Amino acid sequence: MLKNIACFNSEIIIINYIIKNFKYSNELMNLLNKEDFFYEITKKSFIEKKIFINFNIFNEKNIFSKFKNIIEKSKKRKILKILFNISFDLLYNKDINKKIFLKVKKILNFNNKKQIYKLDYFKLLKNFLFSKNELLFSGYNKLDYLINGFQKGDFIILAGRPSIGKTSFAINIVKNLIFLKKTIIIFSLEMSTLQIFIKLLSIMTEINQNNFKLNNFKEYDLKKISFIIKNVNFNNLIINDCSSLSSIDVENYLSIIHKEKKIDLILIDYIQLMKSNLNINNRVLELSEISRSLKLIAKNFNCVIIALSQLNRLVEYRTDKFPVLSDLKDSGSLEQDADIVIFLYKNNLKNINVLISKNRNGPLGQIEFLFKNEYTKFNQI
Repeated sequence: MLKNIACFNSEIIIINYIIKNFKYSNELMNLLNKEDFFYEITKKSFIEKKIFINFNIFNEKNIFSKFKNIIEKSKKRKILKILFNISFDLLYNKDINKKIFLKVKKILNFNNKKQIYKLDYFKLLKNFLFSKNELLFSGYNKLDYLINGFQKGDFIILAGRPSIGKTSFAINIVKNLIFLKKTIIIFSLEMSTLQIFIKLLSIMTEINQNNFKLNNFKEYDLKKISFIIKNVNFNNLIINDCSSLSSIDVENYLSIIHKEKKIDLILIDYIQLMKSNLNINNRVLELSEISRSLKLIAKNFNCVIIALSQLNRLVEYRTDKFPVLSDLKDSGSLEQDADIVIFLYKNNLKNINVLISKNRNGPLGQIEFLFKNEYTKFNQI
């Protein structure tokens, strides 16, 4: 009987969503009050803005369903309270008090009230159109023109065969965003923090990576390194090299960072090395769960996620070597969940083509880049 007038699960999820300051947290906070929560512990949590049961994985559709559930059950309890008062008045008073009709009218008014859980879609559109911080730009104008910039909430797959330069291309984009003072988190399952930072410095200074490994620098090289360290702020760059990573690990880590600063870009190198939260012996299904979770994380934290991906060997047996969506390794729903799929493939010894094979935000196309191997730098042609 209690389940018809209260839902503990819905109250817990909504409180977590509000307190963790996601995209619609403020809107939901303004629409609710403490009386909408039935249980004393959830009511206290709402008032004090404290989480007593942690819940991390959110689906926006599910959130608004839970919100509607709370509102409907709160409405039921208010109606029951009024009905109880009416019953009490009728049982203990000889005459029908005029106040009873006012209470009946109050119940009828519940049905006439507008559904406050509906979003103002025009307001959402206005906020999007006039928001200056909604788009992230890669720093390559031809790429930005094709994909209309990286939009917050985007889940992007960057794929290619081994040693094609996936990590290097992603680090080139990271370099450009560092200059724009964006907050970037890198989860690396292949390279160490030092290796990634050396690669980044090599791109910025155009110093051969072997010079870093051999500690063999010319005087001019040292001046360039000194200039970069003094003038570039790396405080918004977080490199997390980890031997094991799941979508829950990513979400828990971001929940901590999100309290301190807004997250702009997350880079995962690479998705096939991530472990699944499912205990099944089917890698395709496991990868489908990982990709879906990453898409939800991008939406919930209002950031861009770029996940690097391997291609299967079938592309090597084709004469044109031209990658297609089905070439994604362990491809279950990678191409379905991704907003943008970018392939890298070699045009010749020096040039690499960046192919936009899926794009929810704009057209498809390809861009040619000159790849300077000695410091893994991509220059747009």
